[in-house]
Amino acid sequence: MLASRFPLSIWLVVLGLILSGCADEAIEPEFVPTISQAPEDPLAGGSVEGCPVYLAQRCEAGKQMRCEIYDVEAEAFVDEPDPLLRRVFLYDRWYDLFSSPAGLTAERVFSGPMPSTAPESEWTAPENFSHWAGCGDASIWTGAALVSDIFRYAQTGTEADYQRMEDKVRTLLRNFEVTGIPGYLARYHFLLLPDGTPLGDEPILRHGDPESADPRDNPIESLDIEGLPAVYTSGVPDGSGGFVQGTPMWNGHPSIDQYTGPMTAFPLVYNLLRDEELKADIVQHMTCYLKRLRRLEIINLKDNPDIREQLTAYFAGNNPKFDPGDPDFMDLGRLVVYYNAGFNSANADSFDRSCPQTMAIEPTLVLDAAGENFLLEMIELGLNLDDSDKPRPGQIDHFYIANVRGGDASHLMHLAAMAYVFTGDEQYRTFLYDELIENLGTIGVAKTMMAFRLPDWCFKSYGDHITYQTHWQFISMLGDSELKDAMIEVMQVEAWQKALYNHHSAKFNVMYAAVVPDEVSGGRDQAIETALRQLDLFGGNDGVINPALDAPRRTYSVDRAAVIDNLPAGITIRCPSESERSACEQGGSIFGIPMEQEIISYECDGRPGECLMDDGLCSEGIASEGLPPDLRRYGDFMWQRSPFDIGAAYAVEGRKQSPGRDLTEPFWMARHYGYTSTGQGQVLAWREVGACR
Repeated sequence: MLASRFPLSIWLVVLGLILSGCADEAIEPEFVPTISQAPEDPLAGGSVEGCPVYLAQRCEAGKQMRCEIYDVEAEAFVDEPDPLLRRVFLYDRWYDLFSSPAGLTAERVFSGPMPSTAPESEWTAPENFSHWAGCGDASIWTGAALVSDIFRYAQTGTEADYQRMEDKVRTLLRNFEVTGIPGYLARYHFLLLPDGTPLGDEPILRHGDPESADPRDNPIESLDIEGLPAVYTSGVPDGSGGFVQGTPMWNGHPSIDQYTGPMTAFPLVYNLLRDEELKADIVQHMTCYLKRLRRLEIINLKDNPDIREQLTAYFAGNNPKFDPGDPDFMDLGRLVVYYNAGFNSANADSFDRSCPQTMAIEPTLVLDAAGENFLLEMIELGLNLDDSDKPRPGQIDHFYIANVRGGDASHLMHLAAMAYVFTGDEQYRTFLYDELIENLGTIGVAKTMMAFRLPDWCFKSYGDHITYQTHWQFISMLGDSELKDAMIEVMQVEAWQKALYNHHSAKFNVMYAAVVPDEVSGGRDQAIETALRQLDLFGGNDGVINPALDAPRRTYSVDRAAVIDNLPAGITIRCPSESERSACEQGGSIFGIPMEQEIISYECDGRPGECLMDDGLCSEGIASEGLPPDLRRYGDFMWQRSPFDIGAAYAVEGRKQSPGRDLTEPFWMARHYGYTSTGQGQVLAWREVGACR
């Protein structure tokens, strides 16, 4: 929901961030795949058959078979597997069977409290299921699940894991196909049923009336899509022997973070896939998305002194952190924006559903800051960006400010490189080098990626995850070149040194270590060590001391005082400075429109770890370093949430359950890069455990 995450106030702020000057010189690299070829199946031709789901069972020719861990070199099943490997396979199991409705990714919500000691048979029982949560983020987290599956297959090589990976590719592509618009991504799809219809956990089912549906919800116009759930046509059981018909729908208004799911996963999996039609579908949707982006320019900003004055006042208070040689954001010129035009009920009849033939080099829309109607045009633009309940014909789902925001510059360069790697089409190479790098200076812009970062007390941590994973993917695609060196510098200086060095994020640390060489990082070994330590501690979160790790993570309350009493050595309570507090709370307005702010101070009440400010108010202290997983609060995906927050309270204990990709994705990546040998040479295979009928 990028429009809501970057409201009109922020949009207006960035008008002043106009960068000029010559683009960095860059030697064009050869592009290389992150994973170049499929591994050999270690079970091929043997007596043991691979299987995809740990502890699954089947009856075959009178033999009871169970999916267990098998050591290929020893040619024997492992009776006492490594605890972390076992937990990873358990999390993969729970995801595959109980957190992926129709293959998508969602948070399981129970009808009441769920204790951490509940066995699988209890928390999976139909009577304990309430509904799915987090469906609006299904595309990004299904992408993370696919990345996890890709690296698992790259390590095991079994046919079962290949099929598991390919199924997830089809799931993610289906989120494009249900829209009927090449390159346009649904957040998720579901069956809309009349109120009172029993709701099960497969697929995603919702109650509602299609005539008064949410503006984001649109009917699936063609059900001739391979892999759609059968209930979309047959209906769901009504509990009395009959069936209730529903309306298949897809949820739209996709944000940049949703697109980072396929943007990260598809370049990784492309060379592993055997189905050429499947590969062609990937190419079609990702290139159509890039070509679908329309261009907006705001010109003559230097001729509007009011904008310059307000922006100068704003940034004087916000204290951006630029490095010597960074572009001067106050050298006002033009703003170049690439935006994704949104589909909704207000423009369904007129929306262009075709795939454009070429990239948008010329602007579709030009706003003149020196023009008489500029303010009105900006207000109209803001309304089109507004993430509200009222659909508008000019809706904008999300945007990339190519010559201003560092993360956006990286995203666009990555998209262009990916399209060129997939197709060899010269227009994408030209767009990358001639337009983005030379004309818009995106290398220099990328080097300001963290310049406008808010303090940790009010920073929205999901912004890091949206940016760094595609930046890692971009670097991974580049052969040796000045461009690659520049992007490594961004990863080192902006992402690591200015932001994530103390987050102790297993996912970021593994990605960082994979692309930043020793001679540049200086802290690469420590990053790897920290990532592995975090993975060892990742598991159930039923308490802050010695939790039951072999359990899912759920919304359990975390006592703030207990966390503080059990902080690891070297981690302390950190208080905000007055300038940090001001940066969070200052607010203000531009053109009379309030800017985003977060009040982090309150009347002191004696809570543990509170910080006394100069005016007698207090703020909550946060951890000085990223907390270990057993002390962190619940998160749908741990590595995109604040690592510093202490304590949490929930009205119903354990009611929501994480899909668990935040354990498996960094683990399988760490295995691929050789950072851990845990479970090396061990795969899942069918084991005979008895007789059956």
